[in-house]
Amino acid sequence: MDDAKNISEIEMSEKDIYKELLVDKTKRVESLVRKAKDLLGIDKDSGDTLIMISRAKLTDREIIGLHLIGRFFASELGLVSSPSSTVEELSKRTGISESVVSARLHDLKVEGYVRSPKRGEHEIVFPRIDEFLDFVRQKAGIP
Repeated sequence: MDDAKNISEIEMSEKDIYKELLVDKTKRVESLVRKAKDLLGIDKDSGDTLIMISRAKLTDREIIGLHLIGRFFASELGLVSSPSSTVEELSKRTGISESVVSARLHDLKVEGYVRSPKRGEHEIVFPRIDEFLDFVRQKAGIP
């Protein structure tokens, strides 16, 4: 019986060690929202992303990335049905030509910020949102 108790204590000890890897998604999302709100907003009726800083401070790549982040948030809020956008939708919402949107999406995919869950659809990669927002905030001079 003592052997079973010792094995159980060892297993619990290992589980306690692994618990250090657990992440609270709510805290992560709170942090992302705090970083994002200086850069973008979400229209409460349409779910469209609104860029809150001067577009002159941003490249097309950054504008597209922010729109995809906004789309992710709008999806989480239930304002849109999917976090994905097409080239056509992004072009319409950003005012950037479809050919440029397509090229910048390719760049963002190569960099690991965007993925395509289905052919013709593009969405931000959740674990990379934090890094993307940090980059844009620094470039825009937002502490």
